[in-house]
Amino acid sequence: MSRSGNAEEQAIIEAVSIDDLWQHTTTLAQWIRLSGSPEEAKAFDYVAATCAEYGMDVQRYAVEALVSWPLKATLEIVGDEPRTVPCITHAFAGSTPAEGITGAVVDGLTEGADLQGKIVLSDGLANPGKAIAAEAAGVLAQININDDYVHEMIITPIWGTPTPATAPLLPKLITISVNAADGAELRRLAATGDLRARITTEVDTQWRQIPVLTAELTGDDDRFVLFSGHIDSWHYGAMDNGTANATMLEVGRLLAARRTQLRRGLRLAFWSGHSHARYAGSAWYADQFWPDLYQRCVAHVNVDSVGGNGATILSEANAMAETVGFGGRAIREIADQELEYKRFGRAGDQSFNGIGLPALFMSLSGQPAQGGAVEEQMARLLGTGGRSRSGGLGWWWHTTEDTLDKIDHDFLVRDATIYALTLWRLCTERLLPFDYSATINEMQTTLNELAAVIGDRFDLTAVLAEADRALAQVERLQQATLQQPDDAATQRLNNCLMALGRILTPVNYTLTGEYEHDLALGAQPIPVLQPLRQLAALPPESDEARYLAAQLRRARNRVWHAFYEAQQAVSAALA
Repeated sequence: MSRSGNAEEQAIIEAVSIDDLWQHTTTLAQWIRLSGSPEEAKAFDYVAATCAEYGMDVQRYAVEALVSWPLKATLEIVGDEPRTVPCITHAFAGSTPAEGITGAVVDGLTEGADLQGKIVLSDGLANPGKAIAAEAAGVLAQININDDYVHEMIITPIWGTPTPATAPLLPKLITISVNAADGAELRRLAATGDLRARITTEVDTQWRQIPVLTAELTGDDDRFVLFSGHIDSWHYGAMDNGTANATMLEVGRLLAARRTQLRRGLRLAFWSGHSHARYAGSAWYADQFWPDLYQRCVAHVNVDSVGGNGATILSEANAMAETVGFGGRAIREIADQELEYKRFGRAGDQSFNGIGLPALFMSLSGQPAQGGAVEEQMARLLGTGGRSRSGGLGWWWHTTEDTLDKIDHDFLVRDATIYALTLWRLCTERLLPFDYSATINEMQTTLNELAAVIGDRFDLTAVLAEADRALAQVERLQQATLQQPDDAATQRLNNCLMALGRILTPVNYTLTGEYEHDLALGAQPIPVLQPLRQLAALPPESDEARYLAAQLRRARNRVWHAFYEAQQAVSAALA
């Protein structure tokens, strides 16, 4: 483990306590913490009491959310040699009648197979994209083939509480998962053409009260850093998310002991509704406290599933383009690894993209890659980046095996130390450490790719030119941050950096804009212009192409305006 040359940082490194981390983890992992359950409430009670003990201002909210608990499922092969195959169902999947549903089983990988009214085999994890495609194909039920263990999942694409616009997307599909060995046998039998099965599922989906809790330390000025993680869990959730909650409490303890040195405040936020309500807790908080977050929050740091056995890969932690350079500092110093850019996926309580908060981390450490469909889908869930060194969060992720024996004490201390240094720096450094020239570079790369795809059928010239002008201005801003500005100039520069996040991040990361929550489906940079790929494949004279072109002209204006506003913000700051 490397050491910081800063005396206060060195003191923080040495003060990270495995005893405290382990006490918090073991306490939280004694309860199965379904969202809105009495057991989860006990975990929130413990967190509230601990934060109060540290002298933090604790606020607890009761939030109404549509929560889904998968209860039980059965899968029976029917025919001359009937037998039962172990399986589970998933949050927001459909429930069958008591007698179940029966149908022919076909392999979804078979090209040209008729899936209408069939029970379909599908490789990998249950997820919203697969469920949507299955419902569109008229599938009767879907059987997901996992790896050696079956993984709990949630299949609604709706982020947070449904609205009138999104409620029709609530799934109806009967969905179950089986392990790899049973899946291989089902696939072999399906190849004969006469496999039939009966499935029963029971999923308890209803409105429930779920808790959200914040614990705050104030700084010298009115701004704060948001540090968040979910408390709800699948099964005992020692890694997911017990160790993460322990890390949050440890960071709270360390910074509370140094509260007089904080330039900015620290706000810990503990969510429910992550696993069983598709991020309902953090989405509610973003909606309810939108003005406060917009005006005062300088960054969002998230923590999920740290300290796992074999978690040797830290080079693929999540970041935004503007935060990856800063985020890599603590990883380099503590773990001697270089953080490579891995853009956030649409997951992990990242409910604040519309507000424009620069975000850092979600999954921090992962296991080496082993390969397979589950691992590939987990990589897409956790974020894009095209690398394959990390295999995700361990074979026990979202299973009954996520227990205390899956935690490595040394790795837990390592990960907690990285978070402690990161949060300390965000709360104490004079200048916000964000590089929006990297953000504009990422957006320019996307625009050039789209321009190459669409050719002369859609003009992006003005947008690209405005991006060039915005980049030149933001590079001037970055130079100004290196010139030891005085207090007044520092305030102007920090104001500008916050403004750039509010301007650029919603365009770089959201489809629906600042005030809505996009669906929990994959998204590429500048999602409003990604339909240019679809337009390129359409006949130019078709109605569909003309409708889409009209939509894209409006999207182009949104992107152009963001680059224009970024220039205005920098010009004002440097005047």
